[in-house]
Amino acid sequence: MKLFSQFSARAPNRVFVSILLGGLSGICYSLLIPLVLSVIKDGDRRFDEVAAAPTHLFGLEIANAPFAAVFALVCVFILVARTLSQIMLTRVAIDVASDLRTRMYARIANAPLPALERIGAARMIAALTTDVPRIVLGARMMPDLLINIVTLIGMLGFLLVLNSDVFVFVLGCIAFGVASYQIPMLFGRRHFIRARHGFDGLQESIQGLIHGIKELKLNDSKRQAFFDDVLMAHEHQVRSSEKAGHTLVRAASNYGDLLSFFVIGSILFIFVNYHLVSTPELIGVIMALLYITGPVAMILNYIPQLTVSRVSVQRVAKLFEEIPAESIDTVQEPAAQWDCVRFEQVSYHHQAAEGAGFQVGPLDLQIRKGQITFIVGGNGSGKSTLSKLITLHYRPTGGNIHFGEQTLSDATIGSLRQSIGAIYSDYYLFDRVLGSEERERLTELVEHYLKALQLDHKVKYRDGKFSTLSLSDGQRRRMALLAAILDDKDLYLFDEWAADQDPTFKAVFYYEILPALKRRNKAIVAISHDDRYFDVADQVVTLEDGKLASVTVRESEYVNESGATGGPKFVMRGGQDRDVVATHDATTDIEDSIPHSTEALVRNELAQLASNDGA
Repeated sequence: MKLFSQFSARAPNRVFVSILLGGLSGICYSLLIPLVLSVIKDGDRRFDEVAAAPTHLFGLEIANAPFAAVFALVCVFILVARTLSQIMLTRVAIDVASDLRTRMYARIANAPLPALERIGAARMIAALTTDVPRIVLGARMMPDLLINIVTLIGMLGFLLVLNSDVFVFVLGCIAFGVASYQIPMLFGRRHFIRARHGFDGLQESIQGLIHGIKELKLNDSKRQAFFDDVLMAHEHQVRSSEKAGHTLVRAASNYGDLLSFFVIGSILFIFVNYHLVSTPELIGVIMALLYITGPVAMILNYIPQLTVSRVSVQRVAKLFEEIPAESIDTVQEPAAQWDCVRFEQVSYHHQAAEGAGFQVGPLDLQIRKGQITFIVGGNGSGKSTLSKLITLHYRPTGGNIHFGEQTLSDATIGSLRQSIGAIYSDYYLFDRVLGSEERERLTELVEHYLKALQLDHKVKYRDGKFSTLSLSDGQRRRMALLAAILDDKDLYLFDEWAADQDPTFKAVFYYEILPALKRRNKAIVAISHDDRYFDVADQVVTLEDGKLASVTVRESEYVNESGATGGPKFVMRGGQDRDVVATHDATTDIEDSIPHSTEALVRNELAQLASNDGA
């Protein structure tokens, strides 16, 4: 990825015109001094006749009117050409910035989830918010850089005509100045690269401060350790690197500003002692050198920003390389109807930076429509990995996943994902319902579910958006549930959804919502530790160290000793090829946990879940 190639590819004609106008502006800029010197040159009688007849314009007396007109026209042309050049490239720069961000959006959206998890959000956000603007800023300097380079070349040409010895001397001084200028700039660039690397860690630390502030406020020693060892460590690294880089760059820039005056002093006090230079020539040389002081200083001052831009270009290019495109065929096979998701010796291996990593599986598992599956296990047992395999965010490193008779492949994964809905523990809540075109019907459903989930007193749905997302954790999860139900998927995965709910809605979730989805013939997977509600499940999958410890399946109802029908009969198949029969009374009375007023509303509203959405 080259700094200027993005601009050339985006709008080659406009970039060419911008460069052309910049070049012409530089040429005209370099002609101003020869034009002025030709008018005031001592002893030149060619313009006496013109000077003797001054011209009046707007009440002003103008000497040497033809040259004054040429001078004015050249200045106007420089103003117009330079402005147009800058405006055109600025507009292209805005388009390029938008294109770069859009490409990054698309790359992230189409990347496999494991790659994004490995890279981390901090690096991607830093690239979008820091690197892209720096790249654009560097490229926008190109017209001014070109103008000043052309001006410098023009004035050097004028010096060549004026005095060849002076030209050679000035050229050598400029070459020495540029070379000596690059030494501190080289070290400054290294510090900027180090600062840019540290900025990724700083971005992640800032996110830790913002998202972990509740935990930090409860433990002073932890908060101080986070500040000293994490946040401020990155802050000090970035600060020290940027200080060193800017110190070197500023010193080099000031040296570049005075470079032309060093050359003038060398000519006035040293060069004239060894070479014959007439007074008119000396005046012309000094004026030319004073004139190019600005262009030389600007060229040298642009180098630091171009250095920073090059660093950002390298960072963005590297990030693009690290974000691979997901292996999905462009043309997807339509998803066939399915009744069961089958895992056949499915495994997934997490690659670790050091060591062997962690593997989940091989797993043999079935998830059927019209059934509720609970996944349980301790921390590190593989629940999250299994959940992402079920929702097809992870591709198996071994084995096969079948949706009915359709096997997961590059040609089917895209269409099969469309039948899956999920609420993860780290879910993101959008402020609107996305992907629905039936506005009137959608509004009715949203308002219905807001009331059923007891959110209507906090949230209103207007103009396709929710009025607020400033809700408690439990209310936010209910909002996420609302969005998931509206999607009407074939398979739903809930990752600890009830963890933040009060006893009322915890019971509603297990005894009302999940059975309602089951009656609508949905395949339901819930990651849960609420063992008091396991009687709701048709099967309970227990994981230990990435392996299936047991699968407990509901087979039938049993009759208890009093003759009453009790809960379902479960058969647990464990890792030792044993069948353990367990019974559990599933006739839990939720009236004990739900106040009558709440129960009446929730039961009455959610009882229509299946019929309303199916209509």
